[in-house]
Amino acid sequence: LRFGDRQFYKDWWNAGSMERFWSTWNIPVHKFAKRHIYSPLLDAGFSKAKAAAVVFLLSAFFHEFLVSVPLCMFRTWAFIGMVFQIPTSFFCNYVLGGGNWGNVVMWLSLILGQPVAA
Repeated sequence: LRFGDRQFYKDWWNAGSMERFWSTWNIPVHKFAKRHIYSPLLDAGFSKAKAAAVVFLLSAFFHEFLVSVPLCMFRTWAFIGMVFQIPTSFFCNYVLGGGNWGNVVMWLSLILGQPVAA
């Protein structure tokens, strides 16, 4: 494979839930987290839900860290915004059942979440 042949994202814009969005928007990071964090946690006896929560919280921490350090401003808005997506994901999956309305919620969280965090 050459650099241009690699798949960096899938159709995240059609995601019917936050889980689907997070697993399709950045394939290399998703595969890395699944291979090096999620699977070892499952092997260590964590439940799937707990392992997913650990991966998500680590991702939220690194998003905050990678934004706050270069900009020299430590605020927890990115972390809080990502953590808020956990109940949003449950809402999309179990109340709305994914699909079109889940996609609407996903887009609203992306559109409204960014300005609120700024």
